[in-house]
Amino acid sequence: MRRLRLIFLGIFFVLLFLEIWLGFPINLEKTTDVSPLSMDRSSPSSADKHMEGVHYVESRSGNRDWELYAESAEGFEGTGEWDLKNVKVLFYSNDKVEFTVTGANGKIDAKTRDMKVSGNVLTQSQNGYRFQTQAINYSSKERLIKSLDKVKMVGPADTNGKGISVAGDWMEAKVDQNLMSIRHDVVAQKILNDGKVFLVKSGAVEFSGQGRSVHFFEQVSIEMDSMKLEGPEARFQYSESSNFLKNVIVAGGVKISDFDKYATSDVVNFDPGQNRFTLQGKPRVVQNNDEITGDQIVLIDGGKKVKVEKMRARVEKLED
Repeated sequence: MRRLRLIFLGIFFVLLFLEIWLGFPINLEKTTDVSPLSMDRSSPSSADKHMEGVHYVESRSGNRDWELYAESAEGFEGTGEWDLKNVKVLFYSNDKVEFTVTGANGKIDAKTRDMKVSGNVLTQSQNGYRFQTQAINYSSKERLIKSLDKVKMVGPADTNGKGISVAGDWMEAKVDQNLMSIRHDVVAQKILNDGKVFLVKSGAVEFSGQGRSVHFFEQVSIEMDSMKLEGPEARFQYSESSNFLKNVIVAGGVKISDFDKYATSDVVNFDPGQNRFTLQGKPRVVQNNDEITGDQIVLIDGGKKVKVEKMRARVEKLED
């Protein structure tokens, strides 16, 4: 009988051990199932690390990637992130600063080195293009700066007047290629020194950080006074020596419309200094049912006069 009791007692302890061994971890897991992201970061005590007057340099392959300045930084080990205040970031290519980004707040992923800057963000290229957005993301792997919302851009001034201004749905800057672009519902304005206004609409526009050429593409429309030009792409080309808008080239099959005439050609070259349009590549002008073609057609004084090289004309016959 005593032996039987010992056997039952032994079985009881074995079952108790199994219950504790299997059950305790489950209960423990349930009581600690709290995401670190749900922590209140508004209190300074929630940060694992706090620093003032931050200066940090990120490098790769022996070259600088970016250099950061911030008024303060707070680190969170649970998420591997740093929160920054009053941020300035210099982005490098071949050890040369190409873009400078400033904003009220910043966030860095300590593992990927990806970054977000928000709050009245200004992205400025080395040659003077200034992009205003509410926030940007930086992808360390792609070395790409991209806005999260609508953007306004102002270009550097030139001898023809104020710099070009552009608005669109979002922007991106490729640091290694030193290229900037604005995408979707692009609207641009360029005021010349004689007061004439160029209004440009397109699907996208691209700027170079190394020069002053501006490339519009994806169905371009240009309006100036009563004249309208439409084509697949257009380039604003600046003189490198004297810093003025030298010409605007619209290419890919261009349509020109005015009050009393319309024209077509493969390419149109507008000279703002001379206020003339040169049509090349199957140029054709139609006015009052009269059609003029030639090797090259020049619309002088904004289209008030027409000059034709090797003219071929079709004039509507008048009834007697």
